[in-house]
Amino acid sequence: MKGDQTTYRRGATAASVGLVLQLALTVATALVGLWTQSPAIQAATWHMLAGVPIWIILALVYTQFEAERRETLASEKLATQDAASAVLFGDLSDDLQRARQRLANLVGYGLPVVSFLVAGYLIVAGTGLSWRHLALAGDSTVVTTLAPGVNPVGLLFVAGGLAFVAFIAARWISGYTRVREWQLLRGGASYLMSCFVLLGLVAVGAAAAAVLDDTSLFRVISAAVPVLMLLIGMEMLLNGLLSAYRPKRPGEIPRPAFDSRVLGLLTTPESLGQVVGELINYQFGVEVSRSWLYRLLGRAVTPLTILGACVLLALSTLVIVGPDEQGVVLRFGEVRGAARLPGLHVKLPWPIETAVTYPVGRVLQITVSSDPSGRGGDEEAILWTSGDDTLARLGMEYFPTAPDTRSDAGAAGGMALVAADVVVQYRVRDLIAFLAGSSAPREAITVVAQQEASRYFASRNLDDLLTAGRTEGGAELERTIQDRIDSLGLGMDVVGVSITSLKPPGGKVARAFHGQIGAQQQRESLIQGGRKAAVTTLAKVAGSVEHSQRINAAILELDALRTEWGRRAAAGDQDALRRIAGQELEIEALLGEARGEAAEIIHAARGYRWARAVGERSAQERFAGELLAFEKSPDYYRVRRFLEVLADGLAERRKFVIAGDHGELPMLRMDFSDPTSAIDTLLGE
Repeated sequence: MKGDQTTYRRGATAASVGLVLQLALTVATALVGLWTQSPAIQAATWHMLAGVPIWIILALVYTQFEAERRETLASEKLATQDAASAVLFGDLSDDLQRARQRLANLVGYGLPVVSFLVAGYLIVAGTGLSWRHLALAGDSTVVTTLAPGVNPVGLLFVAGGLAFVAFIAARWISGYTRVREWQLLRGGASYLMSCFVLLGLVAVGAAAAAVLDDTSLFRVISAAVPVLMLLIGMEMLLNGLLSAYRPKRPGEIPRPAFDSRVLGLLTTPESLGQVVGELINYQFGVEVSRSWLYRLLGRAVTPLTILGACVLLALSTLVIVGPDEQGVVLRFGEVRGAARLPGLHVKLPWPIETAVTYPVGRVLQITVSSDPSGRGGDEEAILWTSGDDTLARLGMEYFPTAPDTRSDAGAAGGMALVAADVVVQYRVRDLIAFLAGSSAPREAITVVAQQEASRYFASRNLDDLLTAGRTEGGAELERTIQDRIDSLGLGMDVVGVSITSLKPPGGKVARAFHGQIGAQQQRESLIQGGRKAAVTTLAKVAGSVEHSQRINAAILELDALRTEWGRRAAAGDQDALRRIAGQELEIEALLGEARGEAAEIIHAARGYRWARAVGERSAQERFAGELLAFEKSPDYYRVRRFLEVLADGLAERRKFVIAGDHGELPMLRMDFSDPTSAIDTLLGE
């Protein structure tokens, strides 16, 4: 490396200033960490401490460069003098050799050793801090953000001041790296810039705590710093291993492993392509960065990357909520503000705030089923008698039903099992309550529906469930599930509940139950047939069922009166006789009002009775008249009655007139009962 001792003296001065600033920033940050008791600031302190050995080795290397150049210049000046002077000052060459050897040792061994030490420290410290963060996250008694009583405004000014000093120092020292002799300072400047980034994040967290009263950013920093240390440590370790096996040209000063390529982007963000090109050239020894395509990409990749990042960051501030949706804004995972209605909304950029939308206007659905595997859904038809007995017992979750107290088994043996599918439809009513009520709202309403369905089935017997209970269960389950959801504050409305499937366990049990249901249906059919016949008969007899029931009630009351008052009526008790007679008259009146066959029979009997009575009375009076006539004139009465009988007997008989004596042939034959025949006879004769 060429350069005079003044150049390296300035490099040593810059390294010494960097060392002092690194120590000052580390101590100041440590004091701030003790004041705030913040794990995030304490983790930043451990990260800053790794920069101290980097600046120490850089200061030593540049100091040794200065000594080597000073000895080299003295030796070159001595060589231009005469030989006597050279012999007199011959020991200067020995000092030059020792200076060069010390420089070679620092460059060849000091830089790699410090690189591995810093990498190992970052990996070990990052692992320990990550473990500590996980342990503190589960302990609610330990401060994970800021200690109570810490003024965030004061912390903002302190962290901002330290970040400003780190930024100015890093940019000032990184300006040295444009000179080839000072490029070793790039490792220290980039690490100092990483300290500025951490202090800037602390200042942002303090500003958020002061303005928004939100200290959750410190929890994020305490988790991110150990990860950053692990990544940088592993990068340094990998760079050191690659540098150890890379061939070196004579007189070349290798790039130390602690000069992180990732942190180098912080000091020179405008030359991302150059950094990548130098990395490729350094590792493979090929001048890829000199090609025209790489130069074009090198000039465009950084602006395009920055533009793309800015566009994405700007887009992350917009939230679009659909027509049937509502959205919420999450700041570091915590809900902030009210629910966002449909439309366009603005929020803080990612990753500070994120947005989540939910379909609150859409009706969602869950199913509580006895068959979690869903085997029953593949069947074309739900038949109780179908299904294998083995499959009916695998994976099924049957609901117990209440004992049937109407049966002889009673509560001891009347319990049964039933397989059911309950469909619950719901929608989100209050999005904030929906998110705050449960971390898994869908699973929560599923559990509630399962519990309420089990409670409903356990309060009904199987016969009720298979009849009216299936249709009535939807409304009752909707009410009970809604009450449970309101009591839990889940922020949901139950739109509807329906029991889509309800059957006994499949296989043999279902077939036996089907036979029992068939017998019950046959019994009901017989009962209904008997009732139909009774209605038909009663309506046919009495005209209507109601009138026949009134007649039957009156007859039963008459039987009761006869049983109760029979002895008193037989003894001549007028009150008993009057009551029985009154009931009989009432029955007679009811029978008279009847319009069926009974009324016809009764009316026919009454007509026959009156006709017979009138006829007999008429015969009696006629006999009395004839007896009187006989007594007055017996002969006349006898002849008249004989002639009447003869007339009545011959009225419908054929009568013939025969002329001549007995035994002779008739001369004239006439049938006076048939005029036509008589005339024909006369004409024929």
